[in-house]
Amino acid sequence: MLKSEAGPTHRQRITTILKGVVETSTIKSVYFRDEPSSRAEPGQFLMVWIPEVDEIPMSISYMCEDGSAAVSVKMVGPATNSLYFRRRNQPIGVRGPYGRGFSLTSGKRALIVSGGAGGAPLGPLSDLLAAKGREFTVVVGAPVTGELLFLDRYRANALKVGGKVIPVTEDGAYGVKGLASEVAEAELKESDYDIIYTCGPEPMIKRLLDLAEEYSVPIQASLERIMKCGIGICGSCVIDSYRVCRDGPVFDGEALREMKELNVTRRDHAGRPGPLQGRHT
Repeated sequence: MLKSEAGPTHRQRITTILKGVVETSTIKSVYFRDEPSSRAEPGQFLMVWIPEVDEIPMSISYMCEDGSAAVSVKMVGPATNSLYFRRRNQPIGVRGPYGRGFSLTSGKRALIVSGGAGGAPLGPLSDLLAAKGREFTVVVGAPVTGELLFLDRYRANALKVGGKVIPVTEDGAYGVKGLASEVAEAELKESDYDIIYTCGPEPMIKRLLDLAEEYSVPIQASLERIMKCGIGICGSCVIDSYRVCRDGPVFDGEALREMKELNVTRRDHAGRPGPLQGRHT
């Protein structure tokens, strides 16, 4: 895996919001100035503190040369709701970056599969691939048109390297009708890819893992789990013998195939396993 020059730091840093940029009908990117975050590797995450509310894990979705960074937030609870509506100059706290990010392989052609809001760490990956001159195809999936995340960003990056972007919606109102995993399967049948990168709902990731094995293509997937500490202590993010915060959140195919809990169970805030609930996309 790539190593971040910044390295993880456990000390919380107080910063202020620079701006908020609406990405989709339900997702906004919140920008702030923080040098370690701006030098993270795609796939790493932060623990973001919203004063008087909570601290939550968030993938870093933008790393900027001016020392700023951003997380892309969807309203799903009190903390995300508060972060979504925070305004310029209001304070937040960040610590990290944490975890293992995506690793660039020696191959020349990558397939990126993004599912809904889970695609946040894949935006920076497309930035890096474009900067390195690596050709890639992006399959962007969402239930409806207004929730297709980073569509213009992917198109701009793909244009630089002769790649392509395939939007997929479940209702068929825009792009291909169906699921991102179905379109990814069609791509694997028609073209040769050296690596699959993905993030999104676990049913989608499990299907892509099966396809990676069927077509003998390496895969790296970013997993999402409840995290209270981000440093491997609380156990809420455990999946089988892996701690997502320390051993991931990006895992390769070998590790993913060892996970019996993948797409089966999910732990709550007390670390108790329960049935996984989520969309396919």
